[in-house]
Amino acid sequence: MGRVRIGAACVGLVACLVTVGCGGGSGSTGGATANATKARHAAQEPVQSRGIKGESPTTEAATNAHISRSDCAALQKLAEERTGAGLSRHSTPSPPLSRCRLAGPGVAINVYLDSGFAANRRYHNRIEETVQFNFEDQAGVPHPVPHVGEKAAYNSSANWIPNLRSLLAVRGNQWLTVTVSIDGRSNRELRDEAAVLARAGFALTAIG
Repeated sequence: MGRVRIGAACVGLVACLVTVGCGGGSGSTGGATANATKARHAAQEPVQSRGIKGESPTTEAATNAHISRSDCAALQKLAEERTGAGLSRHSTPSPPLSRCRLAGPGVAINVYLDSGFAANRRYHNRIEETVQFNFEDQAGVPHPVPHVGEKAAYNSSANWIPNLRSLLAVRGNQWLTVTVSIDGRSNRELRDEAAVLARAGFALTAIG
């Protein structure tokens, strides 16, 4: 009688293990199928490369913004009005690095627009590097300029570098640089002229 009871218990234990094993196998199969599906979808998604500083390919994508020939002509007219000099112009309108060069007696002006991938990030990197290499030289460090770049704390989106006679400014993913040399103008006056041209450059090349 005791042997019968022991045999029945063994049969019940085996049946229980089989049931649990089957259930576990079913769950594993379902999970494996779901994972395989996710893997296939992931393989089909395009790879998005980031820049060396971790730049996002979606928020810092390149645009077609550029200084067109007509934009350069408009900048020429503005500069002539402000300097009183007749200026020649040379336009390089192709994005992502476009340029407008203006020249005349005692006047040399260059306006560059960088609308390539991560232009905003590269602008800030440039400002940081310039500060690091020139922190003891006030004429070499960037000086914030208001009402030129996008809204930012401490006007950090636009900076004048006296030694280079250059104004660097950014709006969105567009980095605009204006270098200006005008005989007889002080550093402050050159900065102000660069600011006027930079604001005009942003307005002319704005997308939207």
